[in-house]
Amino acid sequence: MFDFVRKLTHRRAGWYGAVISVTLLPGISAQAAGDDAWQDLEEIKSAASDYLSDRLGGTLDGTSIEAGFLDPRLRLPDCSSPLSAFLTAGADIDRVTTVGVRCSGDRAWKVYVPVSMATTATVAVASRHLPKGSVVTADSLRLERRDVTRSRRGYYSSIEAALGQRVLQTVLKGRMLSPDLLEANRVIRRGQSVTLVVMQGTLRLNMAGKALIDGAIGQRISVENLSSGRTVEGIVRSPEHVEVLVAKNQAFFSGKAKALRPRADTRLSNNDR
Repeated sequence: MFDFVRKLTHRRAGWYGAVISVTLLPGISAQAAGDDAWQDLEEIKSAASDYLSDRLGGTLDGTSIEAGFLDPRLRLPDCSSPLSAFLTAGADIDRVTTVGVRCSGDRAWKVYVPVSMATTATVAVASRHLPKGSVVTADSLRLERRDVTRSRRGYYSSIEAALGQRVLQTVLKGRMLSPDLLEANRVIRRGQSVTLVVMQGTLRLNMAGKALIDGAIGQRISVENLSSGRTVEGIVRSPEHVEVLVAKNQAFFSGKAKALRPRADTRLSNNDR
């Protein structure tokens, strides 16, 4: 699904000026159809867009499908049978797709219609000027519905996904944030003393540890249990706390652990005392 949506969000082509290719089968002329009954162009466009929507299993959430402009001077004989749409052999469905519409009635014809797909999504945008090197906070972003058809660099669909990250280049107010504008803010540094936390049932067990690599909030890092000398992995939960990943029945503590009731992480640091 992610790869398909990414295709839809590439640069939108200027299809409104596209040339419409029309093929009249032998013996049929658009100027001499035999009477004044002409095919409704809106029906042709609907046949093309409905066909593409059906091929995709219905329109994707936030994705609109629209057939391109047809010259109102185009005259095709009114089809005596239902219109049928098709893709040419080897054609791919993309942000702009050429769909063929065919009449198989008494006066057969076919026409090729460009069909465009546009995607909108709820994205995080800067609610104020974000200087280079600043850290993203909840009050620095807001959510808006934006057209992401031209977005090649991706976007954040929630404010929480961008929180705590550092701005790599100045972001002006109103700009949509993309992953290449931010980097994870490393709140723990290699060699820093940290509190290792293991949750066991309703108890929270804390022990002294040391970070073996830098880490950002939510990142998995290697840490050392200073009591046992064991190296384990944990997830950075705050600038001072690493939640240790311990499998069931795995021995972790060989020294004395301090059992505490569950409480909120504190931002106070033993390193600063």
